[in-house]
Amino acid sequence: MNCDDIKLMISEYIDNELTKEKEAFLFTHLSSCTDCREEYKIQNSIQHEVKINLKDVGERFEQRVFDSIQKKELPLIKRWITKPTPAYINYVLGFAIIMITLFSFLQFSSLRGDLKGFQEKYEAAFEKIQFQTQQINLMMNSMPAVQIIGNPVKM
Repeated sequence: MNCDDIKLMISEYIDNELTKEKEAFLFTHLSSCTDCREEYKIQNSIQHEVKINLKDVGERFEQRVFDSIQKKELPLIKRWITKPTPAYINYVLGFAIIMITLFSFLQFSSLRGDLKGFQEKYEAAFEKIQFQTQQINLMMNSMPAVQIIGNPVKM
């Protein structure tokens, strides 16, 4: 194991989460490694200071700290979205959504009527073009064939 693993074991030991076998291994390593021993002293002194000062910390202070942490963790847009809104704003937004939906349905129905008008005009124009095409074909077929007499012009 390297010293990083030992530093993690120190934290586990201070939190009383270490088995007896690992605890024995930890203290064996601490007896031979000065860096890890210093880390142990630092973490142990921090834990000692926390225990001493824990009595002085009131419940209200603790709640304020947790509240401030929660507020800082939320980004501004998330705080704005999760913030409770007054009921009248919800009613106004609901009414606006209903009005937009109704307006959309009215627009679609009028567009559907316009589409039918365009379709009728298209069909009438298509029939007219077909009739004119038939008339042109009849005229072309009723004309006499043209005969070319003479030598073709050579250049």
